[in-house]
Amino acid sequence: MKLNKLFLLAGVAMLSFGMSSCSDDDDYTPGAPSGKYDVSFANEEAKVVLSLDDATFTVDVTRANGDGELTVPVEVLQKPDFFTVPQSITFAAGETEKTLEIAIAEGMENFVDYNLRLRIPEAYTQAYKEDAGSPMLNIVVLKEDFKPWAEGVFRENILFGQAWNQTLEYSEIKDIYRLPDLIASGTPFLFKWNGKADDESELYFCDSEGKKIANQASGFVHKTYGMIIANFLYNVWMGFDSAEQTFYFPIEFTVSAGSFGTNYDTFTITKKY
Repeated sequence: MKLNKLFLLAGVAMLSFGMSSCSDDDDYTPGAPSGKYDVSFANEEAKVVLSLDDATFTVDVTRANGDGELTVPVEVLQKPDFFTVPQSITFAAGETEKTLEIAIAEGMENFVDYNLRLRIPEAYTQAYKEDAGSPMLNIVVLKEDFKPWAEGVFRENILFGQAWNQTLEYSEIKDIYRLPDLIASGTPFLFKWNGKADDESELYFCDSEGKKIANQASGFVHKTYGMIIANFLYNVWMGFDSAEQTFYFPIEFTVSAGSFGTNYDTFTITKKY
């Protein structure tokens, strides 16, 4: 099938910046002095995903050297009531890494994002050190039952013409399948499937509550035309081919200027759990 392609031309944006003069009369306020220690949070992930029965989770705290014992206060800027955060963390002499354990009491709902923001006081950080870690922790904590259901190869035939290894997850509670971080990190594609193949296969893309959707943001932003939208084509067959062990997803990708074309993107199972 011959597909219409949209050839995108990258424009060059010219920006002008206003310059303001400086004078000796400008007020100057020096920054706060650097702390004596170099303590920071080591976590790089913005989201912590827990299983349904987890009662605790941890974050890592580091210091630049292990000189002596050091107790560091932990400031809580935001948390749900059912999180219990220790007021401080103590490094023993020689320790440069420590784990802060946070307890979860009753009240945390499944599939709900909760924000946690912690801070190391300025007296224990090195704000002006070039390679200093972050004195702030800002994460989202979530409980869910999505687990790997299959490993396979996803082939994207419209935007990139490339294939990559991909995990397919499944939630028994929601009865939803998920392709996490499919085209862009942080943007999953969710679908409902009746578990049958070929002519009996029924499949549609959905939101987090299982409601059928016509389209969704791909997560991939074109530098000229903005977010690329995935439009799901339900007027042609969509489902699972038993002989090929492959899901077929008919999709059209569009932006405000038009269409990249239509084709089947596919996920071929190489291993089932």
